[in-house]
Amino acid sequence: MNGLLVIFAGFIFYQITPIRAEIPTLTPRENIVYQKLKKLDCGTLSNAIPVQRLRHRVTNGRRVSLMSQPWMALLFIPGDMDACRCGGTLISERFVLTAAHCIKLCNNSNALRVRLGEHNITSSEDCISADQKQLCAPPVEDFEIDQTVIHERFSPFYHGYDIALLRLSQGVVFKDHIRPICLPLTAELLEYTTVLGQSYLAMGWGQTEELRLADTLMEVYVNTEQCSADTHESFLCTNGDIQDTCKGDSGGPLAWQSLYFGSARRQVQFGITSWGSWPCGRGLKAYYTNVTTFMFWIIEKLAEFPNL
Repeated sequence: MNGLLVIFAGFIFYQITPIRAEIPTLTPRENIVYQKLKKLDCGTLSNAIPVQRLRHRVTNGRRVSLMSQPWMALLFIPGDMDACRCGGTLISERFVLTAAHCIKLCNNSNALRVRLGEHNITSSEDCISADQKQLCAPPVEDFEIDQTVIHERFSPFYHGYDIALLRLSQGVVFKDHIRPICLPLTAELLEYTTVLGQSYLAMGWGQTEELRLADTLMEVYVNTEQCSADTHESFLCTNGDIQDTCKGDSGGPLAWQSLYFGSARRQVQFGITSWGSWPCGRGLKAYYTNVTTFMFWIIEKLAEFPNL
């Protein structure tokens, strides 16, 4: 793989040649989708969230602060929270972005539902104490999946093209605990993943170091590194050393706060948790679908629907 070694602020980065550094010429309909995504109030938090974010550190990750990741989606089967559990991200009023294998490898995928606004799966109400007051998140909202859009080249027998869109049965009304994440729409954001060593935040309700699925949404910081030579070019890789994503985290985001169209910093999704080595957190690589590689595919597929 061609690339450039970069030394910045004492850290060594390796800049790889991107597969696609820009979105090609769009059709009129695709341009409408692009403009709607651009104008979306994405990647921002509600003013209801305390300025001092409360976090409790766990061995290999940490619990997410209440309502601090309002774009997180939980894919689940009613009556069996463990079966086919995956993550996803809300990217518009009607669409959730996730991993293709979350759908294709689920034996009962027709029963999958999407839950938004979730924090702790086992509690009926999620609350924290802040500034001597109790702050509670509004109730979670469950949605049926109207249609799944899986990348045409995805195969459960081959690692690559692990990306899918889920069209919800009805539109989402954005609230304090339910908001969309931004996508890498600018040239600068599309090139962000080409520099190895970048930090990202991964999150999900996946398996912890205690070998059980988490009840509370967890987050972990990871850094990218060069993938092995036989890795499909659509992946970002991390070393999975101690802090790692694991079973149940698939479909969740790899995100970072970045400048968005020259305005204030917003949370932008750069990756989708795809697959990794077992056992988790033992220094073996973890693999994330590179969202920048599929940005045109996302726009192209969204343009096939009458609304976002």
